[in-house]
This record gives sequence, structure tokens and C-alpha cells, in this order.
Amino acid sequence: MDIKETVSILETVASVPVINSVGTTKDRVVYHSNHGGTFTLWSVGFDGGPKFRMTSGPVEQMAEPRHDSNTVYYTKDVAKGGELHKIYSSDAIEGKESLAVDTPQMRIEGFASKGNLIAFTGATKEEMGLFTSKGGSLEKRQVVPPSATLSDTSERYLVGSGVLAKNPRSLELFIFDLSSGKFTVYTPKAGSVNKPPKIHGTEVLFESDFAGKNHLHVLNAESGEVGPARFAFEDCNRYDAVEHQNYGWTDDGKVWFVGKKEGECKAFIDGGELATPPGYIPGMTVVRRKAYVVHTSVVQPPSVVEAGAGNRLLVENPLPQGVSQNLGSGRMVHFESFDGRRVSALVVDHGSPRRTVVLVHGGPWSEYPDTWGPIICSIAASGYNVIAPNYRGSTGYGEEFRLLDIGDPGGADLKDVVAATDWAKQNGIATETAIMGYSYGGYITLLGLGKQPEQWSCGVAGAPIADWKAMHGLSDALYREFVEVLFGKKLELLDDRSPVTYVKNVRKPVCIIASQNDSRTPLKPVLRYVTELASQQGTFEFHTMPDMGHAVNTAQGLIDIVLPGILFLHKQFAPEAA
Repeated sequence: MDIKETVSILETVASVPVINSVGTTKDRVVYHSNHGGTFTLWSVGFDGGPKFRMTSGPVEQMAEPRHDSNTVYYTKDVAKGGELHKIYSSDAIEGKESLAVDTPQMRIEGFASKGNLIAFTGATKEEMGLFTSKGGSLEKRQVVPPSATLSDTSERYLVGSGVLAKNPRSLELFIFDLSSGKFTVYTPKAGSVNKPPKIHGTEVLFESDFAGKNHLHVLNAESGEVGPARFAFEDCNRYDAVEHQNYGWTDDGKVWFVGKKEGECKAFIDGGELATPPGYIPGMTVVRRKAYVVHTSVVQPPSVVEAGAGNRLLVENPLPQGVSQNLGSGRMVHFESFDGRRVSALVVDHGSPRRTVVLVHGGPWSEYPDTWGPIICSIAASGYNVIAPNYRGSTGYGEEFRLLDIGDPGGADLKDVVAATDWAKQNGIATETAIMGYSYGGYITLLGLGKQPEQWSCGVAGAPIADWKAMHGLSDALYREFVEVLFGKKLELLDDRSPVTYVKNVRKPVCIIASQNDSRTPLKPVLRYVTELASQQGTFEFHTMPDMGHAVNTAQGLIDIVLPGILFLHKQFAPEAA
């Protein structure tokens, strides 16, 4: 496969629409997709039929639509990728778009609506605040801890979660009473992890591990009583989900959820399993007891399906022939890491050993399940095998596993990535390996090239963290808190776990791709790393993307970020060589 063909494949993959989430209004199904090249909101009827784009783009977040209205609220970045947001609204039938809340410059992280009430949490350089708006009038309710993130609202209560007890290994809920102005932090057990709540009247649904495993529980906001979520059917108990990908309430007060286990998902209403295609379900919504899901797998782009008998397609998204014939097949595998811990990985291969890319996910609280991803599919369709490890700290394998990364970033998680590399070489996947990642994955890439310089033949780091101390100083309140939580408040480790500390050890070719307006993994520390890299002998490329931020919101942006890395791999690590 020559470079021209590779570029063509990447352009084709980038043009395949991604669907992030789905919701339902009074009369329509609404979904967040980059169909047409930019992430916007789209509307389609409950029975399918013509769909139309109801907003201009790029749109970053969509608040869960309400079922008694056709108005949808969403945020846009107004800082060319710098993630400073305004809140807009549009009508799902007519597509009339307007500014709903003219907020000060801030990062909006979590928002919801109920009737004409809009609520959100927003971070400035100095602090995090809880805000509400009615009729465009903005009111700051109070300052909240920097990680507090709103997830839902009723007429009376605002609810959310975050690291609120100053324990980096726990998550607590908060409830704000709009009638009294009282802000309450709640946990069923000190040290437990309690995930974003959803409210129905006074009943607050949330996932928690306080009873030993991740289960759904319900808290009464008035009485303070808490108990397990109740179901009429037992299917969900037999499935025994490790985590709950999505969950919420039906209009008549029944609990629905998407359960997750070993990289795949199943959907349930009131405990009864819905028929869905095998694979992954990144989004679900329920209206009038009908469920609409986003369905995908690593070899199937996301589509919108009415779950149930027949799984009727509302939004089709076929894989282009030019990609499918080059993609290979995907599967989840498991391997034993350095300390005997069982770790999983997503493998996409072509049925024979060959040069392989070890693809490291971002987050670190994320994962590579059996789901379509334009980066992993671009690499595989270019002729490489791919192994994407779900190192400790990944989601999808329970809270004990996720929390292993706290206080130890760049420690045992990097060793898991090394173990995945060794496993791929020993099990007929890889003849030799390159390492590649974006965001936290870019961080592990640079750190691995500095601390394990002989492990990989080359590396590609997108939007990397190069210097934790510098990132901490440049961040807003929310991302300063992220660094402190991830490090378990042990900020004395910042230098030791920073790639810039080990840059003089880098011996293999490396490609670094960064964006000019990235407010999460800022450019200045990366420039320092590149300057250090330039002072020593070695092969490297450095690409800076103007007018882009951390999130990739357009098909062209995806090409701009991924293409330099793919071309670099072709030059340094050609897929034709075995």
C-alpha cells in the first residue's frame, strides 16, 4: 500500500460519521454527529424518514432533551478550540437556532435543562461555579469544588457529582435545593465512588460501589433514604454488569440503563433486556417505553437504532467498501501484566504477524471497548495490526481497577502498556511495534520513549502532556483539580512523571502533534519538550495545528491530527515490512 492510497483511506475514514449521543424531544429523535464534516445536532422522526441538521457547528455538548418540548440546548466553543463556551438552543422540528445564555468566558462542564430552566457548572481560571438561567437571565448560585459537575435538574433540585470530600479516590454526589439555596454533599459510604446522578421528581438515581460492586441505587432527596434500584424483571441480574454506561428514568419512573462488561454492552428497561445487535452502546434514550440507542463495533461505524425486535435502523452508517476490505477483524483479548494482574486489550489484525501499532487511549479514565474509532481504524486500514490496551486506570473494569492509576500516573499504567507490547510480540500479532496515543495516550507515548527507549521502533504523540508541573500552572480550576486528583495530591511526583525529565533518553524517531489553542494539554510545555529534543541528535517531527483545541470537532480536524502521524509511520515503520 503506497502513501497515496493511505491518504485516500484516511480521508474515507474521516468522512464516516461519528455519532456521540442520542436524545428524544416531544416529536423527534435528536443525535450529535459529525455527518457532513462538523459535529452538529441532527433530527429524525421516530419512524425514520428524512433527517436534517438542526444547528450550525461545531457543537460540543448536548443537554439531554426533555420529552415535553422540541427545544434542545447545547454548547459551542467560542474560542477556536480553547473550550470557552456559550449555551444555545434550537428547535428539533424547525431548526431555529439562538443564543440561550450569554455566559462569561468559562469552560462549561456539565449542564441540563427542565422547562425554561437551564443549569450548569462552569470553570474559570479562579474557580468553579454552579449557575442557573431562566429567560436568558444568568444567576450564579454559589462557588463549588473545582471537580463538581452538574448532571441533571428537576424543578427543585440540581444534582451532580465530583471529588467533593477531598479524597482523590472517591466521588460524592451533590444536591442543590433551588427553593432553600442549600448545597448538600452526599455519600452512602465514606470513600465510595458515586457516579453522575439522574433525578425524577425527588428520586435520585446513581451508580455506586459502596456495597462492593458497581450497582444502581436510588436516593430520596427529601428523606435522605437510599436503597437499591428496583426492577420488575431479572434479566439485568443475570447479566451482572461491571459498570453502567448510561442510565436514567422513563417518563413513568422506571429505571433504564446500558450495562457494560468486557468491552461490550447490553440495554435494559425495568430490568428486562432489550434486543440489540452485539457490540457497544455509547448512547441510549427512552421515550414512551421505546428505546433508541447508538450502536457500534470496531468494524461497524455508529448508527441509531430503535432497540427491540428487528432493531429498526433510524440512521444508517455503512462502512465504505474501500475501508472494509483493508480493515481486518477486531476482538477483545486478555494478558497478564508485570504483577500478574489481568488486563484487557482491543486487537484489530489482519490474520498474520506484522508491524503493529500499540495504541494508548486518553483519559486516563477511558477505554478501548469494541467500538468504532477513526484513529484505530485509520491505522488498521493502512496495513498495520493494532493492539489497544486497557491499562490500569481504564474504565469498564470496575472502580478498584480504575483507581489503581490515582497517585501513580506514568507508573504501573506504563508497565501495562509494555506488557501489552510484549504479549503482541509473543502471540503472533507483532513482528515489531510502534507506540501511538492522543492526550493521556500521547503522554504515555512520550514517557515510554524516554523511560523504555528500546521497547518501540518509533512513536507518535498527539496532544501530549509533556510537563505536569507546567500544565498544572497553566490550567483553569477544573483541570488543576484534575491533575491533583490524578496524582492523589502527591504533587512532589510531577517532575518524576513528566516526559520532559527523560527527553535526553529518547533514541527512536518520534512525531509530535499539538494544537495551538489546546487548554487541556497546553502548547507551551510541548514546545519546551521539542526544544530539548532538538538539542540532541535524533529524528523527530513536530506539527502545530493553528486555530484548533484539544477536542477534534471536524472531519478536516481529524485528518489534520492523524495524517502527520500516519505519514510518519509510513516513513519510519512502513507497514509492508514484516
